[in-house]
Amino acid sequence: MKRIIPAVLALVLCAFLSSCSSTSPFVSETVMDEELELSKKLEIYGGVEVGVNLPDMYFRGEDWMHEMEALLEEAEDYILLSTFLGSSCPSLEPIFQILERKVEEGVRVYFIIDGISSLDMTDSRYFMTNLIYLKDKGVNLFIYSPLSFTHLINPAHLLVRDHRKMMVVDGKIAAIGGMNINYISMGSGEKNQRDSMYVFRSASISSLFIDEFIRMWNEGCVDTMDSEDFKRYEDDNKEYKAWLFNRNVYSNSASISGMYASLIEEAKESIFLCPYLPTVDGNMKSSLKRAVDRGVDVEVWCSQDSRGYAKAGSAWAVANLIGDTGVEFHDVTYSPNGGILPMFHMKVMVVDNRYVVVGSSNFNYRSMTLSHEIGLVIDSPEMAEEVKREVLSVAGEGIILDEDTALANKRKYGSFLAYIFSYYGG
Repeated sequence: MKRIIPAVLALVLCAFLSSCSSTSPFVSETVMDEELELSKKLEIYGGVEVGVNLPDMYFRGEDWMHEMEALLEEAEDYILLSTFLGSSCPSLEPIFQILERKVEEGVRVYFIIDGISSLDMTDSRYFMTNLIYLKDKGVNLFIYSPLSFTHLINPAHLLVRDHRKMMVVDGKIAAIGGMNINYISMGSGEKNQRDSMYVFRSASISSLFIDEFIRMWNEGCVDTMDSEDFKRYEDDNKEYKAWLFNRNVYSNSASISGMYASLIEEAKESIFLCPYLPTVDGNMKSSLKRAVDRGVDVEVWCSQDSRGYAKAGSAWAVANLIGDTGVEFHDVTYSPNGGILPMFHMKVMVVDNRYVVVGSSNFNYRSMTLSHEIGLVIDSPEMAEEVKREVLSVAGEGIILDEDTALANKRKYGSFLAYIFSYYGG
């Protein structure tokens, strides 16, 4: 491990020196145009409007695991799965047993796993069973951008990851959220990350997911998928408007940063933000500061990473965020008795108790510039209320971290090199 981190840092610095793009949509003319309706801004930045009803929501890994098993059992035609970190362990074996059985029943199973899964640095590494064996069971498995010799030639490509977590069953059921298919997200232990998943019984969202899944698959696989082989369906009337953002790094199909920026500039009363790691750049901070300055109540709920180098990077990032923006920062790292709580892995934003953002994207530089991501904006006060209530229930009370305490933590624990690593690699 001690040898891995410097090597990764070296790759990161190489990418930094080769100048990665910035989150410039945060300060663009489109975002700042007060006469342009929010729906138009979201459309400009690649959001595809779609009607939805309220989803089924899951805020605990074990609950989602059991629901996922039930949804997979419903499959009669095809299953599409995509995850950033994918591995098995004893408590997750039923999921992969279902996939094997579904293949035997004639159901087509396609599974995309990011190639960095084998380097999982969470507690999952103690429970990992590599999923390559699924190929022998008839599962169509695509490992995206694994470590290879080509990355030594152009290490910047190593930083581009497929960070999406999504599922489609038979073109009728679509799931999206932040949970990986691994022990730390869905296992039976007490250290499961605090996270969420959302299930839409929606043919419209499923169809959009299918399109992006096939595009991603065909970009990297010799055995390509044909869109006509996957049956689509029509939706009944849907109650709420939503906009789906599918971001492909190389095609720039949608702008996650443009999505976030448009919503933040739209905020008139409140922003409730769960960024996972608060490694944001100057453009993102300036947008949050503008919101604070015009009287918007901006709350950031986040846990600081307690793992070695990550803790050092978090301490540096948190102090900068609070000092540069003036947001109200709720640290949910520790329990009331001082014990370290599981990582708060939520990817959620609620604006004006009306607009809800869910999906795979973190509110950080990496997700907005270096990762394939998927996100959904839903215009629903009812969903906004429920999501915020459930997230706060999972988060606990937290500790409001003032600037002086954050600066003291930065001096005590912070490291600029660790911050750079988390900025590009977190």
